[in-house]
Amino acid sequence: MMNVSTLKKSILRHLNETSLFIEKLDDTIILQEPISGSRPLGEIVLHMIRSIHFYLRGCAEDIWEPQPYSLEKYFSAQKIKKLYESVVRTTETYLEKLSPDILQVVVKDFNRPATKEEIILEMIEHSIHHRGQLSVYFRLLKMDSPVIEYII
Repeated sequence: MMNVSTLKKSILRHLNETSLFIEKLDDTIILQEPISGSRPLGEIVLHMIRSIHFYLRGCAEDIWEPQPYSLEKYFSAQKIKKLYESVVRTTETYLEKLSPDILQVVVKDFNRPATKEEIILEMIEHSIHHRGQLSVYFRLLKMDSPVIEYII
C-alpha cells in the first residue's frame, strides 16, 4: 500500500508537469496531425485531461462517467487551457476525499478488478504515455518539447 500523502503529492506534481505541455498550445497546434491519419494534437490533450478527471472522480466519488473531449466542443487553445485549469481545481477536492481505506476499495466494473490505488497509478501511467506522445508530436512539428525536471 502506498502512502496516501505521497500519492497525492505525486498527482499534484504530475499535473504541474503536464501544465508545461498545456501552456504550449495555440489555436494552430491543436489542429495539427503530426502523423497522417492520427488524432489531432488537441484531441490527445483533451483525452488526457478528461482521463485524469474520469479516474480521480471515479476513485473519490464512485462516479465513472466519461466526459466529452472533442475539438468541436473545445475548439480553441484557450478553451482547452480553461478545461485543464478546471480539472486541476477539481482534483484538489477529489484528493481531499482519498484515504487509505478508500484507496483499497476494489472496483470490478472494468477489464479486471483493481483497487482504487491501482487505478490512480494507472491514471498517472496513462497520462505519462500521452505526455510522451505529445513530446514526439511537438518535435515532429518542429516545436520544443517541455523539459521535466526529474529527480535523476
